[in-house]
Amino acid sequence: MAHDLVASFYGGYDQVGVAPGRQWRIPRMTILIAIGAILLIAFIAADVSAYENLNVDVTVTSVAWVVDGEALSTTPGFSMHGGQSTTLTGLCDSFCLRWVGATVSAPFTLVAFTVAYHSEQITNVTIRAPSSSYDGPLTITLFLSTSAFVGTAG
Repeated sequence: MAHDLVASFYGGYDQVGVAPGRQWRIPRMTILIAIGAILLIAFIAADVSAYENLNVDVTVTSVAWVVDGEALSTTPGFSMHGGQSTTLTGLCDSFCLRWVGATVSAPFTLVAFTVAYHSEQITNVTIRAPSSSYDGPLTITLFLSTSAFVGTAG
C-alpha cells in the first residue's frame, strides 16, 4: 500500500487497510489484587528475615587463660547473646609477665587486646560471640614478649 503525504496531513485516510493495535485493558480489581499479593509477599519475607535473626544464646561454660599450653587460671563461665561483644579481664599483682598478644578459641573472635600497668597489671581481652548457638569452653591464649618479666607491681 502506498503512502500519500497529503492523506497523512488530513488524518491518514490512506491507511484504512491497517488494523489498529489491540489495547489491553486490565481490570482495576486485578491490579489491586496483584499489588496486595506483592505487599503480602514482602511482609512475609520481612517476618522470615526477622525470625532468622533472633538472638541466639551463647553459653561459655568456663574461661581458661593459657600460656605455652599451660593453664594460668580458669574462671567460671557466663552467658551472652550471639554476636555480642564482651571484655574479659585478667589481673596480676605480684610476679607478672609481659603479654604482647592473644588469641581466642573458635568460634569466638578477638576484637581487642590491651594491657595496662597500674598498681597491678590489667589484661583486657575483648571477644565477639558467634552468631550461632554455642555451649562450651572459651580458651584465651596469651603470648609473651621477648623480655617476658614485668617485675613486681605495687
